[in-house]
Amino acid sequence: MQDSYAIIKFLATFSLIIIFLYALYYYFNNNFPKLSKQNREIKIKETKILGRNRYIYLVEIKDDIILLASDENGIRVLKEWKKERESV
Repeated sequence: MQDSYAIIKFLATFSLIIIFLYALYYYFNNNFPKLSKQNREIKIKETKILGRNRYIYLVEIKDDIILLASDENGIRVLKEWKKERESV
């Protein structure tokens, strides 16, 4: 009898802990901004490897598109364009 009471007590306590953790998860998931779904201003559109430690990146920043080169000496801007607005 004591063993069955201990098992029931354990299951009840464990269930309450699980419900409490789920409630916390639900609260934080719905009431705080999601970092991964925020409006991102910088997007790396494409990356190409040119050789050892040499890359080019096509980056979109707001309304600009920038072509960057990266090597052992640092990062340089190769070309910059204004993004054309789409008309509806």
